Amino acid sequence: LLRTLTDVMSINMTRIALQVLREEALSKECNRRQQVVGVLNEFYVATFLHLFQLWKGQQKTIAESGTVLKEVELFAKKNPKQMLRRLELFLKARQAQPASPGLGHHQARGSQGKELHFTGVCDLPPDMEGEARLI
Repeated sequence: LLRTLTDVMSINMTRIALQVLREEALSKECNRRQQVVGVLNEFYVATFLHLFQLWKGQQKTIAESGTVLKEVELFAKKNPKQMLRRLELFLKARQAQPASPGLGHHQARGSQGKELHFTGVCDLPPDMEGEARLI
């Protein structure tokens, strides 16, 4: 259920970001930076941050997800510059937090506290089924 909700939210954040771009609300920032993809990518992340802050801050539920999406969309359309600024401040605050002592990287732990091991894409064996094969 959580994965499905995340997928649906991701599609909606993409829709919102593209719509704001099409409505030219990001034009000033795109022109200032002389790039579109970077601005759009940051804006997409900013919409997720706004969604997260609304969801957690107001303790929203799945039943309220439609209303939350509308709030995110309305805010995004009216305040794109503010959303980008909030993302920038959030990221700066995260970078300023001291790292855990003795940990050079993050360790992932499952719900029972067991260490999780992830396989990288490059570590996967090639799929030799079918007609197409990469050499």
